[in-house]
Amino acid sequence: MNLAEINHLMVALPWQQASWLRLIERLQAGRMPHALLLRGEPGTGKGQFALALGQYLLCQQPVANTACGKCKGCLLNLAGTHPDLAILEPEEPGRAIKVDQIRAVVQFVGKTAQLGGYRVMVLGPAESMNANASNALLKSLEEPGERTLLILVSDQISGVLPTIRSRCEVMEFGIPDRSVAKSWLLPQIGDDNKVEKLLNVAGGAPCRALSLDQSEWLGERVTVVQQWLGVLTGKRDAVRTADGWMQYPLKELLNWLQAWQVDLARLVSGSQQPIHNQDLEQDLRAAAAVLNVNQLFFCYEHLLNVKRLIASQANPNTQLLLEELLLKWSQAAKR
Repeated sequence: MNLAEINHLMVALPWQQASWLRLIERLQAGRMPHALLLRGEPGTGKGQFALALGQYLLCQQPVANTACGKCKGCLLNLAGTHPDLAILEPEEPGRAIKVDQIRAVVQFVGKTAQLGGYRVMVLGPAESMNANASNALLKSLEEPGERTLLILVSDQISGVLPTIRSRCEVMEFGIPDRSVAKSWLLPQIGDDNKVEKLLNVAGGAPCRALSLDQSEWLGERVTVVQQWLGVLTGKRDAVRTADGWMQYPLKELLNWLQAWQVDLARLVSGSQQPIHNQDLEQDLRAAAAVLNVNQLFFCYEHLLNVKRLIASQANPNTQLLLEELLLKWSQAAKR
C-alpha cells in the first residue's frame, strides 16, 4: 500500500476490530501511547489500520468509532493536505527512508498541532530506515510532543533497530482466520475457487490476496515451483534458473519461496497444521520426500537473511542473490 496516495476514508478491517476497539477505549480513557509499532506478515492490513487510526485521531466529530468523513479534519485528510498528518515512506519503492526525511519529521512532531488536536506520523516500512535514520528518530520517540502519536509499520521487525522497538508499544497483526478472510474477499472477487487460490498464494494474508488478483504473473507460480523442485532434484541448473527468475518481482518471489519452505517444514515434521499452498501440495510433497531436513532449515535461515539484506537497502546484486539461494537449495536434497 502506498500510504501517501490514499484519498478515501479508511476503517479497521474485520479481523482488526478487537485491536481497534481496545485502542479507542484507551484513547477515551486518556491512556493512548505516544508510539506504536504495528508488526506482522505482509498483506494483513497494518498500513490501513495505521491510516484509519490517524484519520480517526484527526477527525473533529467521530461517528461510531470511525472518522466521520465530513468535518474539516476529514476533508483535509481526504485531500491529502492535513497539516497535522505526516506520512513517511521511501521516496522510491524498495529504497531507504533517508535521514533527511526523518529530520523533517522530527521538526513536524515537535510543533503544536495547527488544528488544535493530535499530530500523527505514519512511517513505513520501518525496516527501511538505516542506522542513521533510526538514530535521528530516537529523540522524537523519547520526547514526543503533547498529543502526538508516531505509528511505525513493519513487515520484518528484525530489521528494526532494538532501540526503536523498545520505545514503541508493539501491536501484532497475524494472519486472520480463514473464514473471516474469505468473507471479506468474496464480495470483492466474486469467485469462491479464486478466493481460495489467492489465499493459498498469499499465505492466508487477505490484503495481499486482493492485490494478487490483479497480478499479471500469478499464472507463473506453478512454473516457478516446478523449476524450484527441478533445482532440488538436480534436473535444473541453479544459475540458469536464477537468470530466468530475473523477470519476476524479487520481493514477491522471495515471499513465495518463504511460504513454500514453511509448508515444507510442516510436511517433513509431520505437523497437523494444514499447509497454506494446498493447490501445490503434490509438488511440495515431492520436494519433502527428497529433502534433507537440516538443509531445509539452513536454506530457510539463508532466505530470511536475504530478505533482511533487501530490506536494509544495501543495493545488492539481485541475480547473485538468486543464484546463491538456488545453489544452496540444490544442496538440500538427500544424497
